[in-house]
Amino acid sequence: MCGIYGQFNPHGADPALIERMARRMAHRGPDGAGSYHAGPLAFGAGRLAIIDLAAGVQPIFSEDRRIAVVYNGEIYNYRELRAELEAAGHVFTTQTDTEVIVHGYEQWGDTVLERLRGMLGLCIWDAPSERLLLARDRMGEKPLYYAHVGDEFIFASEIKALFEHPGLRPQVNAAALPAYLALGYTPPPYTMFAGIEKLAAGEFMVVERGRSEKARYWTATMDTSRPPSYDEAVRQVRESVIEAVETRLMSDVPLGAFLSGGLDSTAVVAIMGRLMGRPVQTFTVGFGFEAGSKDDNKFNVDARYSALAAERLGTEHHAITIPQNNSLAEILPHLIYALDEPVAQPSIVQTAYVAALARMEGVPVMLTGDAGDELFLGYPRYRSDLILERYLRIPALLRSAALTPLLEHLPAHPRFESARKLARKSRNTDSIQRYLEWQRIFGLEQLPGLLSDDRLAASGYASLTPALRPLLDAPNTPHFADRIAYASLNLWIAEESNMRVDKMCMAMSIESRAPLEDHKLVELALTLPLEYKLRGGDFKAVFKDAVADFVPREVLERPKWGFFPPSSGWLRGVLRPLVDQYLSPEYVGAVGYFEPDAVQKLVDTHMNGGYELWTLWSLLTFHIWHALYIDGSLTLDSTLTPQRLMSERAPVRTIEAASFL
Repeated sequence: MCGIYGQFNPHGADPALIERMARRMAHRGPDGAGSYHAGPLAFGAGRLAIIDLAAGVQPIFSEDRRIAVVYNGEIYNYRELRAELEAAGHVFTTQTDTEVIVHGYEQWGDTVLERLRGMLGLCIWDAPSERLLLARDRMGEKPLYYAHVGDEFIFASEIKALFEHPGLRPQVNAAALPAYLALGYTPPPYTMFAGIEKLAAGEFMVVERGRSEKARYWTATMDTSRPPSYDEAVRQVRESVIEAVETRLMSDVPLGAFLSGGLDSTAVVAIMGRLMGRPVQTFTVGFGFEAGSKDDNKFNVDARYSALAAERLGTEHHAITIPQNNSLAEILPHLIYALDEPVAQPSIVQTAYVAALARMEGVPVMLTGDAGDELFLGYPRYRSDLILERYLRIPALLRSAALTPLLEHLPAHPRFESARKLARKSRNTDSIQRYLEWQRIFGLEQLPGLLSDDRLAASGYASLTPALRPLLDAPNTPHFADRIAYASLNLWIAEESNMRVDKMCMAMSIESRAPLEDHKLVELALTLPLEYKLRGGDFKAVFKDAVADFVPREVLERPKWGFFPPSSGWLRGVLRPLVDQYLSPEYVGAVGYFEPDAVQKLVDTHMNGGYELWTLWSLLTFHIWHALYIDGSLTLDSTLTPQRLMSERAPVRTIEAASFL
């Protein structure tokens, strides 16, 4: 695990630039760095040592030094590939997984990417042809950014390193704003920075002879037309999940797991324990509320289920309590800086704190339960869309002339809210609009009153179409709920969830691994019909049945509850100083992208008891990001470290598992 960076300049690369890029990303490689410079190329990698601690410094070269690689990630099948390559005559000099990429490229060319099972952001240098090959892993667990500066090409694992180039200055990519406001992140190839792009998950790029071309080496295909029987699907899922966890246990340093107390992370931990034959080190986070208070009972649900799961599974459990004080206002800009570009997700706070805890406890590798809800339909939105699908089967004339108007005019009462929402959503028959009904922050109809540039506001639908339309059209399934999950798996997981986890963990020098994002498990899950996942009134049925004997009954049967902080209250309380400063009419007006009155209306609504958490969080994130990267009005006082987060935590209070049973 590390961070990579490089420059290709036909007039001669600058090794001093590479040194500056290395320092900018030192958190990704605290165990050392290596670099290489020859003619037009200079590149390198900082190292978080996980495998072959003594001999894994990058770049790694072929025997004749004609091929070199820098790489960020883990190749879980490297031992099998090594054996195959050694049988073909290749000579290895290290025990690292990195070296199989070099010899694999010699043996198979670009198709080596198809043989690698794992997470990665890599660059291969083919010296004889002066050719660069860059790639990002299939599910987008690792990032890779790039920019063309004149006839130069630069790349890095984090955007902030690219700005060490004197010819590249941070500027807002205004065209990306509508997509960010709708989704809470920026879909590839664009970023929120003008002139900087990112590889999409499963994509590679070749830079050669002054040209660059991109293509895909893997696409997740959804086809539910020929599934196995339900019992066979349960067996296959079980075997695939166990194998995915087992492959991610390779490490020469201690490893543990994030344990939220939900089904996915608990299943991963349970399987880890059985495979390792010793207690797993597990980590979770709670919030510093008075015991028994309303907020304690609401926001420490996951902490209690985590404690229960840890007790039943016999783990060595660690918990950190996030403070409910002004230190959060000091910490949040550091987290937004670590993200590189805006990602509108309050749970960056928990992720950073629990990663800091793991680092301080000496556990630099952590497994997660991410992506289970997208693979096996774990959110209420999927069942809600299935209800909408059934409603849309009613003849259109009857719906539009009678039923929908009737439902829309029901009294504004909680008892009728679901019916009113159903009627409203039934009017959106366009696939992009329907997706956004379930997965959005701002509605496209809100953008004209929010964005200062009318043309930009009008471009919202067009800006989202290239990212969403192919994903919504691709699946072979009769159910739109499957399409929602497929698009979210390809976009939200890669560009929001994975980027949040990667950036927060790497800021704490922690490697995260996601077994449920194993591409073989993904390929299996995408063949299973919706009826296997939403079965008998239950969510994720096939996955639950596959891991039922691993997971405590209380966790298996618990209601869905997101890994979510008390961020709505934070905006009214401990984060209010940031809201007042960065969402003030003066600052919003000075930045110039949003109408100050429209933003102030959202602020007033939320502060007076309404609920504008997601809209405010996205705007606050953008404006703090702007202050950090664009106008420079916010300068961080120091480097964010695990020690700092741990020193500013609230006194640890044990949240007992039994208190909610």
